[in-house]
Amino acid sequence: MAEKSRQAAKSGATAAPGARARLKQENREGLIVERAIRYFAKVGFHGNTRELARSIGISQPLLYHYFASKDALIEQIFDRIYASKWKPLWEDWLRDRTMPLSARLERFYADYTDTVLTDEWTRIFFFAALRDVNIHKRNTLIVRERIVHVLIREMRAEFEGEPRDRPITAIEEELGWDLHTGIFYLAIRQAILDTPSPLGRHPATKLKIAMFLAGARSVLAQEAQPAA
Repeated sequence: MAEKSRQAAKSGATAAPGARARLKQENREGLIVERAIRYFAKVGFHGNTRELARSIGISQPLLYHYFASKDALIEQIFDRIYASKWKPLWEDWLRDRTMPLSARLERFYADYTDTVLTDEWTRIFFFAALRDVNIHKRNTLIVRERIVHVLIREMRAEFEGEPRDRPITAIEEELGWDLHTGIFYLAIRQAILDTPSPLGRHPATKLKIAMFLAGARSVLAQEAQPAA
């Protein structure tokens, strides 16, 4: 019995350094990603890995030890600043028809802008678009499926009562994007143009939602007239 205890203790003693080493490696990878986000948000994606490593305080070979390529690092950046921040409950909020659509949108966009549309994310998004890095394209697909198209179907329910199941029209698609890009522009004004809204982000967002819903209801009503 004592022998088994000694063996177990020995096994635990030898396993601990490995666990600590793995934890250390994960921590170092996370630190590199965090500092790479700051670096690329400042200089853009034209910055090379040698300069990136220098800014982090590590050697370029060590950087490539953790990330096989610049693209692999960018993939981790996307996951850190967007994919991992997505909250499934946001779609539940948007679909919760026990609340008026205006209240749902205000609740969703208040949390979404605080969580996702940070200054770093906004700058990363623009640099990615200018350098044709895949981040902005993947983000656009997520927004289209999980926000814009959900918004369109909820507008139908709000405006029509019992909407027919039909394909999304070009006008509806444009309307849905109009709200999202308008709120996104508030982040651009703050992070890139240095002209934040004098109202503050949340009151300005609430104003945009109210203006959008009033205009969208009118536009969609006019669009439906010829069919009627």
